[in-house]
Amino acid sequence: MPGQRRIYLDNAATTRPTVPVVERMAAVQRELFGNPSSRHAFGAPARKALEDAREFLRGTVAANRLVFTSGGSEADYLGIVGAAAKRPPGRVLMSRSDHPALLRCARLLARHRHHVTELEVTEDGDLAPETLFDALGRDVRCVALMYGHNELGTLCELHDLTEIVRRAAPEAHIHVDIVQTYGKLPFDFDTFDVDSLAVSGHKFHGPRGAGFLALSATADLAPLQEAGGQEHGLRGGTENVAGAVGLMVAAEQALSHQAGTEIHTRDLCRRVFDILADAVPAIERLGHPKRRLPHILSLRLPGVVGETLMARCNARGVAFSVGSACHGTGEDQPAKPARKNRGGPDNHVLAAIGMNRTEAREVIRLSFSGETTVDEAEEAADILADEALRLLESAPRAHHPGRRR
Repeated sequence: MPGQRRIYLDNAATTRPTVPVVERMAAVQRELFGNPSSRHAFGAPARKALEDAREFLRGTVAANRLVFTSGGSEADYLGIVGAAAKRPPGRVLMSRSDHPALLRCARLLARHRHHVTELEVTEDGDLAPETLFDALGRDVRCVALMYGHNELGTLCELHDLTEIVRRAAPEAHIHVDIVQTYGKLPFDFDTFDVDSLAVSGHKFHGPRGAGFLALSATADLAPLQEAGGQEHGLRGGTENVAGAVGLMVAAEQALSHQAGTEIHTRDLCRRVFDILADAVPAIERLGHPKRRLPHILSLRLPGVVGETLMARCNARGVAFSVGSACHGTGEDQPAKPARKNRGGPDNHVLAAIGMNRTEAREVIRLSFSGETTVDEAEEAADILADEALRLLESAPRAHHPGRRR
């Protein structure tokens, strides 16, 4: 519809880069085009810009070293597979509800004769400390954790989980995916006893195709691509200087406004949920009720098919998702975890938390940013409520389960 306002509520999938990020990256592409490895006058300024960005970003998480990557998925691969490759064959632990970037590591790990053990999670998508403890042993080489879940918003009990690993498998490498957490909540190596962490720029208004793997002083990794030996010998290839600078600018902006953005996005989640709950009383908010990311609102609307609701709202200018945008399609899909029963959902996250196919079809995910206004959020909630009620009224009479808890 001409002139229709577009409201974007899919910031967990990607965010719009800020104007300063775009402008600085454009200037770097134009002015600092020299190869950072070149020893002449054109290479030196590019090298300085790259190392300045590295040092700034390293400081934001109090890391010992920092390797620039193409994004969060590559950072996860390098952190997990790189650590396991330096160790004898054994087991790598991760959760059944983890992002595909973690679960897909199983294929590469198998080449190094490591076996992935997928751990059960609670109905909040949470890895219980006792579950992790029971799985640990001397043969565990790496433990991969997601601090903030991309679909459910649940924050794991990271302090408890890392303490258990250090006690029961002290030689294991601990890798943490903080792709959805960086820039939203405080996180650094001084607070959390981990070995590596993955960050992706486009989740906090930075560039797509740019991210980093931050490392502790004791982290020991093997490179996945050696090539020219760049990035401390852990990632060969000519460095993306503009991407590194864009990451730095985005991080500086995100971290300087982090506290305010957290309050703002939590408030938007509350406002939208209240509007929808008033219209659809049986609505259920997924994820842990207390430990959750501030910007993600994962919902189940009993009796409403999420795909249909998404399409109808999109036609009225409201964009959101029915799951992670990182699952992809086609033959590159990760092998789905074994289901508890036949007829379970295709979404591995919703299968892991015990949903059946019908319940999983009723799930949507809204995600906000500091750029989302209260007016936009409330208008979107009104449209969502209106379309949900229309779908419920047109549906054949049937029994729809209410809240699962």
